[in-house]
Amino acid sequence: MTRSLTEIFPHPSQLSPSSMRFKPHCDLRAKIGFLFLVFLVPSTVVNFMWYGSSPNVRKPRPISWGPSVAYNMSLLNQETDFTTLVDKTDFRFLLNHRRCDKEKDIFMVIYIHSAPDHFQKRRAIRKTWGQERHLVYDPIRLVFMVGTVQNKDEIQKALEKEDFINRDIVQGNFIDSYKNLTYKHVMGLKWVTYFCRQAKYIFKTDDDIFVDIFQLVTYLRVSSLGRMPPRGLIMCFLIRNLYVKRSQRSKWKVSFKEYPAKYYPPYCAGWVIIMSPDVVFNLYLQSTQAAYFWVDDVHVSGTLAQRVGVSHVDFTDKLSVSKEEVLYWLQNPELSRPYLFGYPNADVDTIYALWNKTLCYYESLGIPRR
Repeated sequence: MTRSLTEIFPHPSQLSPSSMRFKPHCDLRAKIGFLFLVFLVPSTVVNFMWYGSSPNVRKPRPISWGPSVAYNMSLLNQETDFTTLVDKTDFRFLLNHRRCDKEKDIFMVIYIHSAPDHFQKRRAIRKTWGQERHLVYDPIRLVFMVGTVQNKDEIQKALEKEDFINRDIVQGNFIDSYKNLTYKHVMGLKWVTYFCRQAKYIFKTDDDIFVDIFQLVTYLRVSSLGRMPPRGLIMCFLIRNLYVKRSQRSKWKVSFKEYPAKYYPPYCAGWVIIMSPDVVFNLYLQSTQAAYFWVDDVHVSGTLAQRVGVSHVDFTDKLSVSKEEVLYWLQNPELSRPYLFGYPNADVDTIYALWNKTLCYYESLGIPRR
């Protein structure tokens, strides 16, 4: 069963500027300096679909679940699980950082699929929407997920140097390739399960995506009164009734032996997936109990999600935009509300440009400094 977006969250257009708890700085230069963006307390709150508390109550009433409840680590094999990744029993993290340890309460952790040689893409995200310092009262943590490269020591050395500076790369001991994307996807679930269980929301995306992080965090926070998301949340651009590709010309060609069915189950486009902690843990738990299938979005957000029994919340009708619409917004001299997300496969220059105009838009709202 699929739930509509409005059953769970209001549309972002319903959010008032006063619910934005930050102060952006508009800079028309291509390079953005270090920005310290401070949040404001929201003055208006939308009606909420699952929690009935009044927004005027200072101390929220106790809730019956949270991250500590979502991750039942006793269900994992304490002797073998850490070194197991799907069907790999010799798994280990080659690069890893405990980026969540210093925060007791993290609003959102973001894990981004990248490739070892995508240096400029990671740099663009760090300098734009991925800067953790932008969100003071709703802390986020961001990590990049990568595999290894064969016979390219110079790339590995450059990656390690990059990681030494930024401390935000998680690397697993599998070859970074299309056929190994499921390892990368599940490694993200594994990393959150072991190293960031205090995050309320988990956001999986790719390194060629632009995100209006201010609008996204405000959207989720205002919708949930700053508390936990509803149980069983997996929110994304949903793909339905897709034929399994059999053509020899397709890089996504799948044999009948690999996947005998004619259609894939409903699954998420992998460039935007937002999950609650219980979904992350249950997907991870199921990943070691299902046969490996290399099309990661289908396997994790489709097959495993079915096994878990969660219902997708579909972004598509309300928030999906085309590349042409995003570029039109970017080129239009008038300032208007940014789109929540960009489009897949955006180049680095476009991400910088979208970020710059997004900052200009929020500056134009005249939100007072704190």
